[in-house]
Amino acid sequence: MERAKSILLKKQNLTDREWNEMKKHTIYGAKILNEPDFKIAKNIALYHHEKYNGNGYPYGLKGNDIPIEAQIVSHADVYDALRSNRPYKKGFSHNIAVEIILNGDNRTNPEDFNPKILKIFRTYHMEFKKLYDEYKENN
Repeated sequence: MERAKSILLKKQNLTDREWNEMKKHTIYGAKILNEPDFKIAKNIALYHHEKYNGNGYPYGLKGNDIPIEAQIVSHADVYDALRSNRPYKKGFSHNIAVEIILNGDNRTNPEDFNPKILKIFRTYHMEFKKLYDEYKENN
């Protein structure tokens, strides 16, 4: 556990080995939730880093092979990652995060997301901002 914490708090770029270890969090989470009553939670834990274009992990699933609940959480996860401060970067403003999600940058592409979910985000992105800001204010 201490190794995982040191990777999470690392300020420098991760080594290939560290990055491969980080990518396993989806599998570990799914193992914890391996009960029939937790099917949706397990799908979210296991598949939330899969990308609609097939470039995600851990399995490289594509399109609607990714459970819809994981596709939705993936979108929220990317928004949160863009907005949040990390040891290795400052968080972006809402406007910059929206720009990156809708138009891409060197790590995120619109093709990463289900086009229907992306369209909903385009319309309701201010709701993401409201929820994000309320959460940060209260925590």
